[in-house]
Amino acid sequence: MTIHQALAYILRSTAVAALSVTLTATAHAQQMDTKTPRQRPQAAKPDHTAKQQKPLTRPRTATPCSEFGAGFVRMPGSDSCVRFGGSVGIGVGTVP
Repeated sequence: MTIHQALAYILRSTAVAALSVTLTATAHAQQMDTKTPRQRPQAAKPDHTAKQQKPLTRPRTATPCSEFGAGFVRMPGSDSCVRFGGSVGIGVGTVP
C-alpha cells in the first residue's frame, strides 16, 4: 500500500465517521425540538353561567336519486349522484 492510498483511506474513513456523527446529532436535535410538554387534562368544572346549549342534531342523510335508478344517492352539498358497488367474477374453461 502506498502512502497515497493510505492517506486516501484515512481521509475517507474520517469523512464517513464525521458524516455519521453529524447526521445522528442532527436527527436527535430535530427530535428534541418537536417534543412539547404534555398538558394534563383538567377536570371539567360545571359552568352554571353558560347559556343553554342546543341539542345535537343528526346529520342529514343523502337523498335518493331516483332519476338514475336504484342505489344512487345524492352527494351532500352538490348536485351529483353516485352509486358504490362492486363484484368479483371467476371464469373457468378448458382449452381444446
